[in-house]
Amino acid sequence: MRAKDTLVEACSPHQLELFAEALAESKRARAELAVANDRRRRPNPDLEVLPAELAKPSTLPDRTRSAADRAAVTKPSTGGQRALPRLSVSPGEAAEMLGVSRDYFDDHVLDELRFVRRGRRILITVAELERWLDRSATSATVGRA
Repeated sequence: MRAKDTLVEACSPHQLELFAEALAESKRARAELAVANDRRRRPNPDLEVLPAELAKPSTLPDRTRSAADRAAVTKPSTGGQRALPRLSVSPGEAAEMLGVSRDYFDDHVLDELRFVRRGRRILITVAELERWLDRSATSATVGRA
């Protein structure tokens, strides 16, 4: 006779019912924990990237950019409060704004940028990304004739 069969025979029907309920509750709790862990792994839903078509024209008459127009990434307003423009972004957000993968960004772009490092945190200004794009576009056309 197996140990499982001996245990079942030693328990009353009420005890078996309580055990089954506890087992079902444990399975539900594990499923809820898995859903919560999955939500934590997803990108931040509070950040939105505005497509260029929806953004205001970013150049002023003298071809300079205003601080308010520079940041296409903003946190949506909550409760009637106004959204503040983002002055800097993380490397992952910068890669997303440029339309490249994080690995490509780290290998080919990050070395050419000026950024702020505080501890393990890296911040890249939106203006620096725009400067890099302007410099890269200019250098790409110089070699062509």
